[in-house]
Amino acid sequence: MTNLMYNSATDTVITRSEMAQLPLPQAMGRFHQPYSFSEYVEQVHEALDIEGLQAGVEEYAIQKDGQRMFGLMTIEPKPLKGELITASDWNLTMGIRGSHDQRIPRGITLGSQVIVCSNLCFGGNIGTFNTKQTTNIRQRIPTLIRNAISQVPELAHDLEEQYDAYRNAEFKPRWGDAALVEIHRRGGLAAPQLARAIAEWDRPSHEEHAEQGHSAWRLLNACTEALKPTGMQGNMNAVQERSQKVISFLDEVVGL
Repeated sequence: MTNLMYNSATDTVITRSEMAQLPLPQAMGRFHQPYSFSEYVEQVHEALDIEGLQAGVEEYAIQKDGQRMFGLMTIEPKPLKGELITASDWNLTMGIRGSHDQRIPRGITLGSQVIVCSNLCFGGNIGTFNTKQTTNIRQRIPTLIRNAISQVPELAHDLEEQYDAYRNAEFKPRWGDAALVEIHRRGGLAAPQLARAIAEWDRPSHEEHAEQGHSAWRLLNACTEALKPTGMQGNMNAVQERSQKVISFLDEVVGL
């Protein structure tokens, strides 16, 4: 699954077909143009198709009586269209969100590490695109979607090269300990997260994280495991900021 983060007490998980049945609200004023979530998601699928891509696993949820929608989908190449990525140990993911009440913009975010949460945190490690829910949104949204999705193949290629560099950069075990302390000093890990990251560096929770030995890839995954939020109360903005600091340090180490 894509691990969409939502609160089961206030949010409702829905399918695309159920989304199509949601009523469209009345306009809130002359500058507010209701635009259905179903049409929004359908245009995302159409843009993926044009680029030779398709959605894999999809998850959606609504809140505030259907006034807000957020979701995640993995992105895959269409059959016979070639490979988007060659790795089997990470997924390219797209997050989408929108609202009828104008509290949050319509948006798309892309990355291998994407945060979409009903507490309004929204971001990906390779790009985020937003537009306000105002007049002419129906005309502006297709351009937003095309601009975002047209970049997917190049972004996926760049990310694959980055992760290959991480896999090929091997370190001594104790150097990894020192690197994690330096990441902590730079604000990439809080003190409790540092302890978890060291434990993951020594004994990864997932076997595939250790396949390249004591590499920068193993270090990245140790930090990622340590940064995973615990429940809806986690500070998702802090997670995103710390993740970027980890990536920045590793890029510096491997010479990117």
